[in-house]
Amino acid sequence: MEPLFAALFDLPVFHVTERGFVTRWARVSECVLDCLHRDDPDTRSLVISTLLDAGVAVAMDIQPHLVLALGAFGKHAPETISPALVRAHLRRSPKAYENLPLPSKLRLLSFIVKEEDFQDMEGIRLLPLLDGSFTQFSGKKTAERIYLPTRELSAELLPGLEKLLVCTTDVSEFLQDKLRKLAESGKLHSAFVGLGFI
Repeated sequence: MEPLFAALFDLPVFHVTERGFVTRWARVSECVLDCLHRDDPDTRSLVISTLLDAGVAVAMDIQPHLVLALGAFGKHAPETISPALVRAHLRRSPKAYENLPLPSKLRLLSFIVKEEDFQDMEGIRLLPLLDGSFTQFSGKKTAERIYLPTRELSAELLPGLEKLLVCTTDVSEFLQDKLRKLAESGKLHSAFVGLGFI
């Protein structure tokens, strides 16, 4: 099987979609594979459209057995859509997500934090603030401190400081939990110096 797969995967046999929903045939080394079948359909659609806007060629609906064959017999390790891959492209192409509506930004943030690789968040402007804006996850010690309200010390106790407080209203329990873990992670002096509890 190895010579067959080696020859096959060296050819442009993947039908990919690119920015503007243009399609073409591509080699495995020229695209990322969509294996998000188990993810929520709305999240999957948002992640793929954001990657397309970032200039990534995506091969849609790739079945797991094909990824296994690629790993076993192909010359190139296949790149599949993952939170880490999305984070890398968000850092390189902020225009791909900066104009998304608030619910879409929160959904995208939920996707990229699910692995809890918090150190890899630096440079991504998806930290929601109470004033409705988003700020960048920053590792610079000179970055302005952003605070995460708690049940004991709620945002209502600090009127007028909405630009310094993480928004926890209209944020899913899942995402609130990830933001709490991020603040508790001890990474505050590396990638998350700006995020802490009140």
